[in-house]
Amino acid sequence: MSVLPQAFPRRLFLNGAAIFGGEAVARCATLLMAVIVARRFGPVALGEYGYALAVASILLLVPDFGMHLFAVRELSTDSRRLPAIFWNIHWLKIFLTSGIVLFVVLAGAWIIPDSGRRLLFYVLAGRVLLQTFSQASMAIFKAFERMHYIAFQQSINSLIVVGWAALALAFHGSLWTVVASLVAGQAVETFLGWRIIRAHFSPGPLVKWDHKLLSTIVISSVPIGITAVMQALNVRIDILVLGRSVPDRVLGQFQAVAWFPVGTFLVASLLMGVLFPKLSRLLRNDPMCASAYVMGLLKNGLLVTGLGSIVLWFAAPALLVWTFGKIMAPAAPALRLLAPMLPLVFLNTVLSYVFIAARRRGVYMGTMGVGVTLGLGLSVFLTAHYGVMGCALADVAREFTMSALYLYFLIQGNHARAAGRALSKVFGAAMLLLAPGALGAVSTMHGGQWSAVWMLLVLMGILALLGLPRPSEWRLLMDDTL
Repeated sequence: MSVLPQAFPRRLFLNGAAIFGGEAVARCATLLMAVIVARRFGPVALGEYGYALAVASILLLVPDFGMHLFAVRELSTDSRRLPAIFWNIHWLKIFLTSGIVLFVVLAGAWIIPDSGRRLLFYVLAGRVLLQTFSQASMAIFKAFERMHYIAFQQSINSLIVVGWAALALAFHGSLWTVVASLVAGQAVETFLGWRIIRAHFSPGPLVKWDHKLLSTIVISSVPIGITAVMQALNVRIDILVLGRSVPDRVLGQFQAVAWFPVGTFLVASLLMGVLFPKLSRLLRNDPMCASAYVMGLLKNGLLVTGLGSIVLWFAAPALLVWTFGKIMAPAAPALRLLAPMLPLVFLNTVLSYVFIAARRRGVYMGTMGVGVTLGLGLSVFLTAHYGVMGCALADVAREFTMSALYLYFLIQGNHARAAGRALSKVFGAAMLLLAPGALGAVSTMHGGQWSAVWMLLVLMGILALLGLPRPSEWRLLMDDTL
């Protein structure tokens, strides 16, 4: 195993600060927009916005289709391939975005009959077309671990979104005018990304597509892309199902609740965006160190998200009122039922990146496929019988099933068997208490105390089997030399 560093991890600190200070701020622009919509236009408008955003977020993954993560993984180990990979990825993107444009036109005309949802869908689809090319630039920055460029891009994006939205509100603009601020900010972000790439990374002149390289990119990226699309669908299944069966007011209230597990997914994704290049190198060159690295990441991350889920359970009513306004207070029971999702979502997000870095396609594709299929079936069935609370329970059951599958394959592999065995015991034992409590919560339409008991058991189990956080684990996680 590599020697643990004693010096301050300057590169990791700067990259992490850049990602969470820049990209996280830009991603939170959609949350800020949700708050503005809820407070200014009400829950019906929030329901329309949430539905359009759910569809648009899935569309974003189509022109990406795993190519960004493929570029990070390949360029982090061989930077000489930059020109060929950069230009061939953009040739593929042009083809895929053409298909997106066609789908948007057809979907707006035939699939989305509601005029409010349709107009917002068109606005957010325009943002998607710009965002996919911006993310291609960010993949280069991540591969070379120059995340401060991402911070710069997305800080400017956020400033424009806030400024545009403030002006629109000051002049009593319509809902779509306020939401259009996301498009304006994204356009500037995309332009800045291209300028930085041309000025500092020298991708060279436009390169004609290479059929052999295109085939390699497609073969390697398609499994990642399918998984990414299923992952985006997975975190939005509840909104898509509810959007077809409940009024926009109820959908808006659930949208406010869903931001908390979705926010956990975004934070975990940002974290793995910082760590993915190093994780890929470790799994390829130093399996023993990689195993210790994954164990420390899982243990410490689950302790933080487990504690956060308990705080969320107790503070659910106050958080909803403080963030979205008093009109969202009735959604507090659903939020309490969703609180256990925080550690589960973190675990599933991290392990999906671990198996992608380890090139175990069958694991991450199969697990995500099971999650989407199970989640869709349970959401439709439980929503029909129990409404919003049933949909929330379906979300928890889906994430727990995926966690069980990921931990099984973690034990079978060589990436962190000890952590896999310990976490399997922790979550399995806690689930025995969660199941009857969750069913009772649905039948009585209350969040119940069982979910809080389950989260406490998870925390206690992790501490008992894996121990308190250790300085050596943190030093390993922050080692710049690996």
